[in-house]
Amino acid sequence: MKKVELRYLSQEDIMSLGIGWDDIIERVEMAVSEQANGTIENPPKRGIHTRPSAFIHEMPVYLKGMDACGIKWVSGYPENYKFDLPQILGVQVMNCPETGVPLAVMDCRWITAVRTAAATAVTVKHCARKDSKKIAIIGAGVQGKMHLLAIKHVLPSLEECHVCDVKESVLNDYETKMTEQTNVKIKKFMDVSEAVKDVDIIITCTQKLPKPIIPEGALKPGMLGAGLEAGRAWPESIIHGVDKVITDDLNQTSSYASTGAFAGGLPEFYAQIGDIVNGKPGRENDDEVILAFNVGIAAEDISLGQFVYEKAVEKNLGIVLPLMEKDF
Repeated sequence: MKKVELRYLSQEDIMSLGIGWDDIIERVEMAVSEQANGTIENPPKRGIHTRPSAFIHEMPVYLKGMDACGIKWVSGYPENYKFDLPQILGVQVMNCPETGVPLAVMDCRWITAVRTAAATAVTVKHCARKDSKKIAIIGAGVQGKMHLLAIKHVLPSLEECHVCDVKESVLNDYETKMTEQTNVKIKKFMDVSEAVKDVDIIITCTQKLPKPIIPEGALKPGMLGAGLEAGRAWPESIIHGVDKVITDDLNQTSSYASTGAFAGGLPEFYAQIGDIVNGKPGRENDDEVILAFNVGIAAEDISLGQFVYEKAVEKNLGIVLPLMEKDF
């Protein structure tokens, strides 16, 4: 038997590759395009829940078009700030689709952060008005930051961000960092109803919520809304009152209805974002009201992870570890 080795890539290794938003967004578009074409094997997330508000999810996928496969094992623990730890942590394993041999084990926190924001940015590219200037982002954490970076990348007209959070220190940190990184005017809010006034786009970068936080009537003609929490932040009247509802994976998003999401029942989905990437019309006029719920699919992680792996091999980055030396 031949020796088997795999490459270990830390978060810092991955970030040192300097992968930019053009490549990140392209890899997400490739993933959702394949998903819409039915050329992936991507079962819905399964998970365990060791604490009431927490999860650890397994996310395997095979993308036939790019011949890439792997699995993400990711946790979300909202109380981790008490332990001076990030909320999202995990690893991603990339496998050889020909032999099944593990090729790499890599940190998945950065990949998760950027691919989630990139999926929303793809939605914005196709479904927001091209002259949109103001955005409200609810939640000033990692996803709040990444979303502003990704959306500004695809929407150069963006001038102002209303950011809302329950923690003033987090808002102050957001203002300092994001003003410098995006050249967008940041306005801080601790009240959601005030934050969503007079904007063109509303993004909810929140976790699982006990009840909606977006006020009735917040989405007006021509606006785009998007949420990461399977509709829990949005009232039934908005979800069922918009012109188009979009998601990244219809089956997976629908499965969240059995866990308390979409309390008023599932809306009629217009399309998956991959359908729109593949040519189905997104925004068709300046008066449409569009709402997107992208819950995150493993295809996005593994598509980007394959790109990360190839770049790391090219630059001989990371630590090569022995997996097996000989047969037993």
